[in-house]
Amino acid sequence: MTEHLNPGDLLYPRFGMTPGVATKDYVFAGGMALDLETLSRKSEADTIANETKIALAEIEGLLASAGCSLRDVVKTTCYLSDDSYRKEFWEAYTEVFAPGPFPARTTFVVGIAGDCRVEIDVIAVRPR
Repeated sequence: MTEHLNPGDLLYPRFGMTPGVATKDYVFAGGMALDLETLSRKSEADTIANETKIALAEIEGLLASAGCSLRDVVKTTCYLSDDSYRKEFWEAYTEVFAPGPFPARTTFVVGIAGDCRVEIDVIAVRPR
């Protein structure tokens, strides 16, 4: 059975997407510091570190609604809008996932909507 996750009734469905999906064994979730009313970066995402933490907090909420936590994440795909953000991103990401073990991660430099600089997708394994 597939469960669509949107615990805060956020506006994602208006844009043809769901922020998270859970199956019997896995949870797929994404996060970014996007204000869905203005379609621009949230004002509190004033640094790459804060933007990373906001994205991961959004993901954490989605995971919690499916009975998971960040400790259940096995893979992340991370997107940065500029490679110069990599160091600050890595530091914030590492801080959130500390003390590890850390999930497998791939990081790409791409264009991101809404003047956001960080977007993160995760795959988590649901506890049995």
